[in-house]
Parts: sequence; C-alpha cells; structure tokens
Amino acid sequence: MKHSLALFLLSSLIACGSQFDDPSDFDGVPRCGAEDFQYLLGKREAALEGVTLPNPSRVLRPGDVIALDFSPDRLTIDIDGLGLISSITCR
Repeated sequence: MKHSLALFLLSSLIACGSQFDDPSDFDGVPRCGAEDFQYLLGKREAALEGVTLPNPSRVLRPGDVIALDFSPDRLTIDIDGLGLISSITCR
C-alpha cells in the first residue's frame, strides 16, 4: 500500500510538470524565495511548524521518493538524518 501511494504521488508530480520542463529555459534566477527561509538552517524540523511555505514547496527527508524535475520556482527544504534542516533551495 505504501509503495502504491508513493508511485501515485510520484506520477502526479511528474504529470504536473514545471514551467521549466527544459532546463535550458532557466535564466539562472531562483524564484522560490529561499533567501527568506535561510534562518531555519540547522534548526530541528519542528521549526517548520507554523511557518507558511510558498506554493509550490516540498520538504524532503532521507529516503523520500522525489521527482527529479528541476523547478526554480519550487522551494525545497532538505531534512537530514538527525532531523535538522540541512538546505533550503529553489529546485
């Protein structure tokens, strides 16, 4: 059941696509507002509670299945194996 849900979510993300389906269309300017969330770096994942994240955004944990599409308008927050926020980027 868990794998079925993961596959469904993955296929849904791929189907949604990005405005930058071709990476060569990207002009190098991030558009997700990651700079506004850098204060969270190094904090526990619980620090995200009550924080309003832009749309689109995603929080990735070790072992998560993700779409590999590049989307400079999507905020991506990575959580490391210790539960700390390790990176905040547009991708």
